[in-house]
Amino acid sequence: MDRVPVRTSSIGEYMQAREGVRVYRLVKRALDIVFSCLLLVLTSPLFLLIALFIQFEGLGPVFFRQPRLGRGGNNFGVFKFRTLRRKATERDLSGAHMALTDSDHDITRIGAILRASGLNELPQLINILLGQMSFIGPRPAVLHHEQYYTKWHRRRLEVTPGVTGLAQVCGRNAIPWGWRVALDRYYVNHMSFWLDLQILLKTWVVLVRGMGIEGQHDMYFDFTPPPPEVLAEFKARGVFRCFLTAGGD
Repeated sequence: MDRVPVRTSSIGEYMQAREGVRVYRLVKRALDIVFSCLLLVLTSPLFLLIALFIQFEGLGPVFFRQPRLGRGGNNFGVFKFRTLRRKATERDLSGAHMALTDSDHDITRIGAILRASGLNELPQLINILLGQMSFIGPRPAVLHHEQYYTKWHRRRLEVTPGVTGLAQVCGRNAIPWGWRVALDRYYVNHMSFWLDLQILLKTWVVLVRGMGIEGQHDMYFDFTPPPPEVLAEFKARGVFRCFLTAGGD
């Protein structure tokens, strides 16, 4: 029986690519440990100040721990500063009530500030130190979203979730979830230190400008992938050129 010969160069390229991904992940994890420890020490006075404001505005714990989907679809509790006056409900824990805006009466005054500035996510430094999250990666999905996931959507669960990611700097809440998943898939397929650095730098711009903080309620449950021509444009032009033309490449 004749066999089609396998090119040695193809095998070498494949193994080299796998080794490159392994080194990338090891170095990225080491950086996550170093910088999460450093930032936890440096921001400890801010942690204390925010905790005092939260306690002043309402009863309840300082932290809110919400179950999320991590790498491989495994559940873990993501840490956030509490921003609501009321106790967490089952809908809060599952993520079924995610479309909160700063005008909602349940959000405290300090909570509105924390959400707008992104400081409510600061306790996720603990998740990074524990290895449950990274600084850069797809945002950890809420449990309620998993019912809408197909194999296409689950691609985003193949990497460690992050505090900030490509979808957060290319639209955040202003674009439907299906588009955000497409951006997360793009990240998974193009992971590199250079892409991580670009996301990190653009995150500060997004936070300062307050871009994409709020979106339409129905966008939270629109998991329809972008049209094929849009996905082709992602691949051809790169996501930053597609989404951030006005803001510079």
